[in-house]
Amino acid sequence: MKSISIGIIEDNVDFLQSLCGVLKQNSHLNLVTWNSAEDFWTNGQSREWDLLILDIGLPGMSGIDVLKTYHTVESRKSLVISALQTDDAIFSALRNGASGYIWKSELDSLPETIQTILEGGSVISPSIAAKVLLSFRKPQTFSDPSGVGVEVLTPRERQILELIVEGDNPNQIASLFGTTVGTVRQQIKAIYKKLQVNTRVQMLKKARQFGIF
Repeated sequence: MKSISIGIIEDNVDFLQSLCGVLKQNSHLNLVTWNSAEDFWTNGQSREWDLLILDIGLPGMSGIDVLKTYHTVESRKSLVISALQTDDAIFSALRNGASGYIWKSELDSLPETIQTILEGGSVISPSIAAKVLLSFRKPQTFSDPSGVGVEVLTPRERQILELIVEGDNPNQIASLFGTTVGTVRQQIKAIYKKLQVNTRVQMLKKARQFGIF
């Protein structure tokens, strides 16, 4: 059987040992670990991994930051194993390319989870699935309590708004989408117009008010 290369970014040494202990039961898995995202980018990013496993709450550069850059190559696969249960962490990970998101307490099913992802599937914990389903039930049009209507953003405009919320600037967004900074700035202007705001602070406040993120 072909050897499967798995990279793991995890700063909790005890959990990392437990994780590796589970995975080493399969002799076909070739494991390499790092204790921080910075260490991964220095020593591991030049190699293509069959699967990258990572936590979100890493010291320094976060797991979300890793996913944003790592998944600029579409074929790459990643699995988040984390204790973070906030909606922001979960949806940011899934939006930025993670094929799975499970809790650190769910290592018993890890071999099956990895196999599913390597075969092109996705795996998320049942409680996370409930959050995802609930998000799809949110209304797709919004109205201002003052009576002023708000246009629904296009999918790309929604993506850009989400990236702005996460702290990305126009240069980073342009690089991520393979477009020009000028194009991104025009799209941001369109978002301002649709949300009827004049500043970034107003844009973020109104976006949250209408449930856009």
